[in-house]
Amino acid sequence: MSNTFLTSGIQAASPEQIRRIKVLNVFELVLAIGAPLLGLFYFRIGASLLFQTCMIAGASAILAILLLRITKRPGFIGNFAVLILWAFLIIIRWHTGSISANGLILLSWVWNGVLILLAVYVTGYMWGAIWACLVFVESGFAVFLFRQGHAFTNLIPADISPVYSLGAYLTGLLAILLFAFLFEKERSDANMREEEKSDVLRHSRLYTENILERSPVPTFVLDNSHRVVQWNRACQELTGIVPQEIIGKRVWEGFHLDKEGSLADKFLDAPDVLPRQFSDSIVSRSESGSFAVETFLPNLKDGLRAIINTAPILGEDGEVKGAIQTIQDIGKGDGNPETRSFLFDGDMEDAAYPAFKVDAQGKISGWNTGCERSYGFPASEILGKSPLVLVSKDCRLDFKDAIVRVFKGESVTGKQWAYVARDGKVCYVLVQMYPVRGRSDPVSECMIVNSDMTDLKLKMKKMERYAAESRDKLIKLSGEYDLLKSNIASFIRRKT
Repeated sequence: MSNTFLTSGIQAASPEQIRRIKVLNVFELVLAIGAPLLGLFYFRIGASLLFQTCMIAGASAILAILLLRITKRPGFIGNFAVLILWAFLIIIRWHTGSISANGLILLSWVWNGVLILLAVYVTGYMWGAIWACLVFVESGFAVFLFRQGHAFTNLIPADISPVYSLGAYLTGLLAILLFAFLFEKERSDANMREEEKSDVLRHSRLYTENILERSPVPTFVLDNSHRVVQWNRACQELTGIVPQEIIGKRVWEGFHLDKEGSLADKFLDAPDVLPRQFSDSIVSRSESGSFAVETFLPNLKDGLRAIINTAPILGEDGEVKGAIQTIQDIGKGDGNPETRSFLFDGDMEDAAYPAFKVDAQGKISGWNTGCERSYGFPASEILGKSPLVLVSKDCRLDFKDAIVRVFKGESVTGKQWAYVARDGKVCYVLVQMYPVRGRSDPVSECMIVNSDMTDLKLKMKKMERYAAESRDKLIKLSGEYDLLKSNIASFIRRKT
């Protein structure tokens, strides 16, 4: 409740803005309470004008608090609060000696520094500079009047004037120190947030690279000069070429489609030509630039059919900096979809990735060791049950619709769902679903292959908290996340 009061109900703002709103409300609250208390002192010494000024200042501070809550305009109300303080100080200073030859009375002018720091903190540097100029003009005008022999009114009795002035000076110094701490804390917090954001980005990038490195799908990355900059372990196992031999060079010729090079090379040279060139073999396309084709690699294993997926890698400016390519072996067959749904079964049980099957009655009919490791349910406990015990409630409707589509013969890829493990932990997954059938039989089962995206999903959520202040970094990370999804979306396909 107190936090809502201090923020005036304003939520859609950056952390720095929220802090400034809190400081503004605290200042107004202190003024609303402190001004009347100071007014009682002035009333006791018989300075009725100053007593009335304090009462008006306190009421104005309360008005500022209410206006900020109603208008949600901290910039405007900040200037209004500074105006209240400035008018309050003018009336008090000019009726308690202002500029005088009586020494200690001059100490009260330290409050000009408090006014300027308050203006800078709650309204920004531009308005702070304007208020500083106004304070300088006021000070210059006071000096001018003093040199003209103007007699400044002093409503403070002579016997307590030194103590009063020294008290005003010390209180002003404490206020200046407080603002110095506020500015330093804001700078320190900003540095800490920047370091945390950089750390999140660095770990997210390492996590992405780790996924690509450990992916069972051969994957390589080219820069815009067609040089290999990443060559994962699956590429090494497929080709026998270690990364040290290929990094910085052109793609191995076994991945070439023709004399022009690999699909990634073609993509970097002329991405608009690919849809026409591969119009009969396109598997999928996306608005983000991902492009997948089923084609023949004549130099790979004496000729091999494969699904090749390539996608652009974009820089912060949106320019293409390179391309990523995956190669998925679908054997030496003709790639006919009717015969592409058998060999997944044999590989599922011992596969490193979590995969399970759902039969036509909507029950789990297959559950591999990867699922047991990832979700905690042993096969003896989960087989024969509805998969909805695993799927989060928010995703169940979409899950059911996808199952229906698969039993109609479709393949569903790129779905993002949340699973609830046996221990209650939420796991975010990228899901591929394929029909399982014999050569002439209808679809009998649905194969569901899952790729764990939990760590990256949580890092994305963490980054969203800083979106207001680091929008460009969030866009960059989102691009990396989308690129990772587009490549894992073609992670494991039906093979023949």
